[in-house]
Amino acid sequence: MPQDVREWLPPEHLCWKVLDVVELLDLSAFENSYRDDGRGGVAYPPGSLIALLLYCYSKGVRSSRRIEQACWDDVGCRIITANRRVDHSTVARFVRRHRAALNSLFVQVLSLCGRVDLSAVAVDGSPMEANASRDANKRLQRLEETISQCEKEIHALMEDVVDHALSVEADGSAAHGDGEGACDNDNWPRLSRLCDRLTRAHLARDRLHERAMPSPTEIRIKVEAAERMVARAEKRLAAETEAHREKLKKYELRVREDRAAGRRGANGRPPVPMEHKTVLVRQRTRLVKMCAWLERARTPRPAPSPDSRACLSDPDSRLIPGKRGG
Repeated sequence: MPQDVREWLPPEHLCWKVLDVVELLDLSAFENSYRDDGRGGVAYPPGSLIALLLYCYSKGVRSSRRIEQACWDDVGCRIITANRRVDHSTVARFVRRHRAALNSLFVQVLSLCGRVDLSAVAVDGSPMEANASRDANKRLQRLEETISQCEKEIHALMEDVVDHALSVEADGSAAHGDGEGACDNDNWPRLSRLCDRLTRAHLARDRLHERAMPSPTEIRIKVEAAERMVARAEKRLAAETEAHREKLKKYELRVREDRAAGRRGANGRPPVPMEHKTVLVRQRTRLVKMCAWLERARTPRPAPSPDSRACLSDPDSRLIPGKRGG
């Protein structure tokens, strides 16, 4: 493992986010409570202990003794505390001493959230009641059928409207004020409902494709593996090409030497041309396949499962297992 403990975790780890947030907070209420006359033992930096508490609390670790143990075996805690093991009594005294100041941090956190775009709100895995029917969850095939059916009905309604308009124009009924040429059946409410259902079906289908899309980490892993395979295929093709080129050069040199000596030509069968060499053809085919694999890894196409479901009434909701089964 690397010597620097900060290199043990990736940049997107939670501990780095916590440290960035703590740097934006006003910690003067904590720092002013310590004296600077040189007496007594050296205290831990308040920012370090606050980051430690936020990091452990976000992971569900609230006991001071468990926080002390985390400083021993949790890499994130060791990075936050600069590889020092904070005693549980120190953590408990810090919380008890700065309880009011810790409560004031929530106001600062809310002000930080106010600067962020809240168009997307993240919640935990707690079940929440949605304004959706369980029977409105449809599989992908059913959604495709719903989309096709809505499009056909909308097309039929639009054709009826166009035919009615043409007949009214031909009969000249539009000039009368008695409304004789008006359509007996007002299809506009039905058309509005069909358009709304079609839109929700499209959204539900898009949700299924979004859920089937691999995560950025999976895409990165597949791309890196494909790049290694492409590099290996290119290296193998270059080596085989160079070896066969040297064989062709040696044969041409031997032919010139035999002809210079008065012989008819070199003995033995001549080497196969570059474009017909079996090994080279096989390596070129392999390289093409690896490049196609790399392209598919860079631009993945989601393939939803046939059993996956999405809700028509609320595409953002999903079916989850209940606490008592079902």
